[in-house]
Amino acid sequence: MNEAITYRTLRREDYPAITQMLCDAWHTDPTMDHDLEMKLAEIDLEHCLGRATAAQVAIRAGEVVGVVLGRIDSHETRNGLNSHHVRNMRLLTSLLASSRGRKALLDLKRYEDTNLKMIAEAKKDGHAYQGELVLLLVRPDMRGRGVGAHLFEWMTDRFRQAGVERYFLFTDSACDYSFYDKAGLTRRAESIVLDNEPHTPKEDAEVHAERDAIDDHLHAFVYDNETSPANEGVNPLGRD
Repeated sequence: MNEAITYRTLRREDYPAITQMLCDAWHTDPTMDHDLEMKLAEIDLEHCLGRATAAQVAIRAGEVVGVVLGRIDSHETRNGLNSHHVRNMRLLTSLLASSRGRKALLDLKRYEDTNLKMIAEAKKDGHAYQGELVLLLVRPDMRGRGVGAHLFEWMTDRFRQAGVERYFLFTDSACDYSFYDKAGLTRRAESIVLDNEPHTPKEDAEVHAERDAIDDHLHAFVYDNETSPANEGVNPLGRD
């Protein structure tokens, strides 16, 4: 018998389940132990929570099976560093204790530098944003049931109600980014995730060789969209 899927506001007690979902989706790696995988997933979640001002989860049989986090700039009431930022910095610092952790820290920096560069270029081109879709994640066994579409529409409704005219999101080629194409968003920027810091020719060649061996280049994207009434009802139509 299929359990009904319900939706509610995110609670602190949901964090472990979402951390596991993040680990399963993006942080499993045969070169690292499970504790490090989970730490990277926790870093990911704390980074997202530090930016989010609105959140909803999908529940089935008492378990979290989907989550959306979003940021509405005008709703941010936390000044400076919030508790999630502090927790995130502590977790990042703990990565320095091992060589594998230090490598993971470098990878995180490369990814973050790429995202910051892309959004800066979008803003330089005249694109202004008042909101961000921070995280949209559905457990694999729940995909195809409209969970992602519901969470996506819930967040875009919050944007509209708050007067957000345009929002953006970061994603990459390790995700089902076609979801956003089908939802009618615009791919505003794209970049290969490589270290943006200067290198010697030898170091630069090593970085490229490493990335080729691992994932044949991870592409990062910035998508954006308007929240005008003309876009209302545009959704992935059952896609997750």
